[in-house]
Amino acid sequence: MRDEPVLLKVLPPAPGNRQHYRARLAASVLDKAPGRPMWSTGSNPKNIVALHHHAGRCDQSAKRIREHAELNAQWTSRLEAVGFTVRPARRCGIIATGELPATDAVATSYGPAEDFTDKVVFPAYGVGGLVRLEPTYASANYAVLTPDETFICMVKEIRWAVDALAVHFGLPDDDIRITHAPTPRT
Repeated sequence: MRDEPVLLKVLPPAPGNRQHYRARLAASVLDKAPGRPMWSTGSNPKNIVALHHHAGRCDQSAKRIREHAELNAQWTSRLEAVGFTVRPARRCGIIATGELPATDAVATSYGPAEDFTDKVVFPAYGVGGLVRLEPTYASANYAVLTPDETFICMVKEIRWAVDALAVHFGLPDDDIRITHAPTPRT
């Protein structure tokens, strides 16, 4: 029998966000952590890698080895408290991995038919935005907009537009289930 993954702590939406959800969550717990960890997402986007500030090798002295072990333990407890699974990194520091809950998005037609605009709502979070088709000479792009029509970015596919809205609001963005609700256009 396989254990179900523990989901990461749920953070409230934060408009204007530029970090993916895991990075935002890691920032909330590692911001004022002892030892000022250098951290970022790893090559696998499901990972957060936290490293120590120092020059030279980690195993140069017994004192450094002891300090690193203590800091790793403190960082691990902080990250595990919000749902990350933590393991030692290859040479120095730790690697934290966490599963995100699925996020539901509902897309409906918005405005006059000639606007080619969809309204996207994340019902569980009460936030959303607009996705407008912008035809060009040879193709088309989608403009991602906030509800007050402030431009966020331009993307090639509607799925990427929904992902961009999720990141903008700081929502879990690994698995976004999009439902297209048909509504009559005016």
